[in-house]
Amino acid sequence: MKKILIICICFAAFGVVTLAAVYDESNFSALGRLFEPPPEGYIIGKDNAPGRGTHHPSENCGWCHGVGGRAEHYLFTMAGTLYSDRAGRAAVKGGEIIMEDREGNIISMTTNESGNFWTYAPVASDPYTVSTYHGHEPFVPLYVLDADGNLVQPAEPDDPRTLKYKTWTRKGNSARHMVSIAGVGGGTATTTRMSCNMHHGGISAARGALWVGNGPTLDAYPYSNLSYRKHIYPILRSNCAPCHIPGSTITSMNTKTDHDILSTAVDYSNGLDLMTYEGSAVVVPIYDAVIPNRVIGSKTVSKVGVESVVDTVSPGQSLLLQKVVPGALHGGGAFWEESSLDYRAIRKWIAEGALKN
Repeated sequence: MKKILIICICFAAFGVVTLAAVYDESNFSALGRLFEPPPEGYIIGKDNAPGRGTHHPSENCGWCHGVGGRAEHYLFTMAGTLYSDRAGRAAVKGGEIIMEDREGNIISMTTNESGNFWTYAPVASDPYTVSTYHGHEPFVPLYVLDADGNLVQPAEPDDPRTLKYKTWTRKGNSARHMVSIAGVGGGTATTTRMSCNMHHGGISAARGALWVGNGPTLDAYPYSNLSYRKHIYPILRSNCAPCHIPGSTITSMNTKTDHDILSTAVDYSNGLDLMTYEGSAVVVPIYDAVIPNRVIGSKTVSKVGVESVVDTVSPGQSLLLQKVVPGALHGGGAFWEESSLDYRAIRKWIAEGALKN
């Protein structure tokens, strides 16, 4: 089976003050569903499609099972492979991928022995979809409003870009959240069905995978003399990217509410770069609002680093640990119990002075 990795699973610490809320149409946005836990009260795996589907794990299912593909007559709504970690080192059997669409419908798929999943279940269309050019300007509404702002022509419901969803992955007590509200379709109405994590395939450890799990990043850690480079950075790289990275980290600007005042888009890094110890300053392009891919200027995106979220006096109170334990408000969900090896390694490193060693 070929693969569409469906989620930009973002493990972020947010400054936005909002709480999980029962779904309604008005809060179906990156901001409105930011802290929402996985839904309950449905049959797990109810939207699994028939077939064995054990071929081509980690590849893009849309190459064949998309419009114009060799298997177009088996047109998947969504499909992919689930792994136990971001490096894509081991496929997960019996994991669950949960999608919630704009109408509150829940789609549940479970993975087979190859970690593969796929479905034909329909996804509700968002009539207020906005087209983007590789995630930046120009932003083009696919709907028409009258002079008073009333909807007179919704976005074409058969356009896969309008099929919007939020996703969770789950295996046992471990769950991961997708921060963005994504669309099934690619950059145009005719491109292969996909979403951003298709570009983060499980083959390359340098990128990342659709994943769920709570096992340790490394097999073991020393009792003392923890090293930032050898022990702590691998934990942060495996769990906190691609959200807490240098540069711009704004959720996809793909619906009307993302562009409204107030916007429902969020900075899912909240100005925190966990890939650098001291922080980062990155020059990013500013694009023309009308002409695709035309750069008209630049700006600097500055972020604080790892040293800003550790407390060497009270290690357990460090934001780096507090944001990712069960019960904390974190857009990426909980990572570890306090007894977990990764948690204990980070805490010990902080207690030893949080050195860049």
